[in-house]
Amino acid sequence: MSSTSDARSDSYQQIFFERLTKRFASRSELVREVAQVLHVGRDAVYRRMRGDTALTADELMLLAQTYDVDTSIPRHNRPQVPILRYPESREFIHDEYDHFIHLQKRLDEMKKLPGGSFDFATPELPMYYEFATPMLRSFKVFMFGITTWNLEKWKTEQFSPDLISERLHVIAQGVVRGHYTVPARELWSVGVLDVTLRQISYLDQVGRFADRAHIDQIYDELLLIIDHLEQMVRVGKRYPFGQEPTEDSPELRVYHNELSNTSNIVLVKSDVRKFLFTTLVTPNYVATSDPKLCAEVQDWFDNLVEHGSALHSEAGKYAAQYFGHLRRQVGRHRERMKVRQTLF
Repeated sequence: MSSTSDARSDSYQQIFFERLTKRFASRSELVREVAQVLHVGRDAVYRRMRGDTALTADELMLLAQTYDVDTSIPRHNRPQVPILRYPESREFIHDEYDHFIHLQKRLDEMKKLPGGSFDFATPELPMYYEFATPMLRSFKVFMFGITTWNLEKWKTEQFSPDLISERLHVIAQGVVRGHYTVPARELWSVGVLDVTLRQISYLDQVGRFADRAHIDQIYDELLLIIDHLEQMVRVGKRYPFGQEPTEDSPELRVYHNELSNTSNIVLVKSDVRKFLFTTLVTPNYVATSDPKLCAEVQDWFDNLVEHGSALHSEAGKYAAQYFGHLRRQVGRHRERMKVRQTLF
């Protein structure tokens, strides 16, 4: 009972009636007057005063106007509800360019923050790694186009890299290069390739590859990306695919942890403030700068790092096993595709 009464005492309706009471000499006078104004019985007024019946918006405004009652919400009673929203500059996706143009804008803003870095937890291969090579990049854009973005022009198309314009490749590559300029900590699992490998398999099953030779090329590129990831982990530096690290390359710390299931989460940190981004139907995302949410995610991330296994130069055998698993996973999928080709 106490919890119910506490909840009622904190309600706006209770606050309103406390203010309304000050307009009358006695409680009985208040009940009589309010019953007349609202055209209800006295019992109905008492139910509203106790909070058993909610005042409608019209009733509340009528009483406020009749008796000149303040309707503002006290600052200490205003609900502090964290809000996740689409970033202000984000428009709905109308074509395959919109998402990457917006990503570039957000990245430019992040790079202006003093002391900027980010923590990234993901159940799949981060986009800026998947987009390192042209065929895989084309494939992932196509997948987003026929699923999340629901692009009409590709609904009945088979996948072909010819669908992806050179302009889009240039924009996407710019976004990828920009991500390599910021220090990061990342949490990976052994399942980072699962989504992409399942997409390849399914698209082949339903006959959506214009040329099945493209499948082999995607597998080849995945193996090259794994090589690049392993080299970055070994040197502890972030640098673009096909390049070598320099003294100025930002720091990279990667941790392997299988204890948590999550969507893609990016926590941007700086000397000024933090921002949280999380996917809402990949690759679209929502964002917040709410301090409580950012602090909760920071604690969660730090806890997983503490209980995770670092992948770095000193983790020799463990890191080798991790990347060996990824290579074998690609190899098994490739063999299954070859068997399917011989059978069908």
